[in-house]
Amino acid sequence: MKLLVLTARPDVGTNRRLVEAGNDLGVDVEIVDATQAVVQTGGGMTDILLDGRSVLNPAPRGAIVRVGNWRPETMLAMVEAIQSAGVPTPNGAESFRVGRDHWRSLLMLSHAGLPTPKTLAAMDPERTATAAVSILGLPVVVKLRRSRMGVGVIVCRQLDHLESVLDSLWRLGDEYVVQEWIECDGRSTRVLIAGDRVIASAYFEAVKGEWRSNGARGGSARSADLDDCQVELAVAAGKVLGLGLCGVDLLEGPCGAVVCEVNPTPGFKQVEQATGIDVASEIVRFAVGLGACRA
Repeated sequence: MKLLVLTARPDVGTNRRLVEAGNDLGVDVEIVDATQAVVQTGGGMTDILLDGRSVLNPAPRGAIVRVGNWRPETMLAMVEAIQSAGVPTPNGAESFRVGRDHWRSLLMLSHAGLPTPKTLAAMDPERTATAAVSILGLPVVVKLRRSRMGVGVIVCRQLDHLESVLDSLWRLGDEYVVQEWIECDGRSTRVLIAGDRVIASAYFEAVKGEWRSNGARGGSARSADLDDCQVELAVAAGKVLGLGLCGVDLLEGPCGAVVCEVNPTPGFKQVEQATGIDVASEIVRFAVGLGACRA
């Protein structure tokens, strides 16, 4: 059986791990470089072509999509083609749109009653800064609406710094949110979700001099022992956003755990190393299982 992995970065280690896991499980995992593919529609059909051949015919058992924020709508057109062809995939195009947008995802999570940091979205930089200090206090965290891996995430501890950052982003045409600071000593918890269960989790701790704890910023990881509330919160967050596969980042605030971010395509190599769990195989099994349910 064949399982597609659609990605703009075919050579990264996470994708190689999925191929290795597929080999061990007897699954042919085909990496599709989305930057080299062409999606077409018309005449009542939709397809993805790579070097002139269809990657959807014969139909694969399922597809795992690992796309970031680079040319998002073009990438998601390919996800829509996968869905149109009836190929099961854990995360659909609309779920990606929500999951990659901090404001939309936090709005949905908050409306579902899940704990999230207080967050503001506004346009005028000066008014935004004034409102942020009044409502959230200082420090605050400024995030590009579609930031990932800690890029485009800035902590502002003074009003003039906040005004300067927001003004610069505004002039560049970037959209942003401003979020309350949650004091957690540079620690976070990454929970990897497949459907309605946790497949692995790890504590991340920031390196000295850095407040962002994620692995892309050099954070170290160790195996996490979650309590029932953390498990329920992480699983619920994925369900609210319609994500079958995701990484849920939790921060431990003064009133308990809050959902900081939900990532539709989380890295997992550090979690594998920290926990000893074969996350790649868990992901492949889950994706193949979706196809079995459709058969």
